[in-house]
Amino acid sequence: MASLRALHAFSLLARHGRASLAAEKLGVSPSALSHLMRKLENELGATLVNRDGRGLTLTEEGQRLALSMGDAFDRIEEAVDSFRRRGRTELRISTVSTFATRWLIPRLPDFQASQPDVELLLSASTRMVDLDRENYDCAIRLGTGNWPSVESHLLWKEHLAVALAPGLLRGKDATDTSVLSGLRLLHSASRRGDWVRWLEEAGLSHSDTKSGTVLQSRDLAIQAAIAGMGAIVIDRRFVSQELEAGHLIMPDWTLVELETGYWFVRSPARTLTRPVAAFRDWLQTTV
Repeated sequence: MASLRALHAFSLLARHGRASLAAEKLGVSPSALSHLMRKLENELGATLVNRDGRGLTLTEEGQRLALSMGDAFDRIEEAVDSFRRRGRTELRISTVSTFATRWLIPRLPDFQASQPDVELLLSASTRMVDLDRENYDCAIRLGTGNWPSVESHLLWKEHLAVALAPGLLRGKDATDTSVLSGLRLLHSASRRGDWVRWLEEAGLSHSDTKSGTVLQSRDLAIQAAIAGMGAIVIDRRFVSQELEAGHLIMPDWTLVELETGYWFVRSPARTLTRPVAAFRDWLQTTV
């Protein structure tokens, strides 16, 4: 019988297509993964992977084996995970980083108070998880809501408004948008088009649309704005605490409504459990 560990390594390589990622998922080095592939090939008497200097790719026989194996290891992992969680109520949520840090986490104590027996496992990622194949009960996604094979509930549509530290407008006319031309613009690396969109809607121009200060995330851009490094465009919901505390202000300038929004999503193929239903309902009443 072929080694189960080697078969597991092969299934991960077949699923992810990259030896480095398959090795990471298995918790071994790429060289150890390659050794497991050779071991499996010796046990089965077949060449399963190509070794051409560009990594490991499946041969025709490897593809045939992968097709025959299907999602067997996924089902084993799900069964073992379900067994481990017996007696506990878990809610596994995948979400995007900005939503998690700027909106969800500050409000989660309220959900926990209403559902004290639910243990939360929260993961933040820019990657869109597969709710049918991966170990998440639900997710928060950013987009237009037209994802196939998922149940979607809109939480809110995004908007863009200018926020900045109060000191940057000291001595200036806060009703005059032209003061923006004398300020630096702060950009998030993943949202470089936000300022371009806002300026276009406001009928303004600025030299910092192609330069300016770029931060890795919107969370860092918000911190930079609080420090007085420049102005940001952001959804008001993500800076509500900073606005209330007076660390940031939002002048009464143009507010740009976007087509994208934040959605609660789940797979209809999975049973709607009490924690998932409670979390969905709590989100919709909290926004």
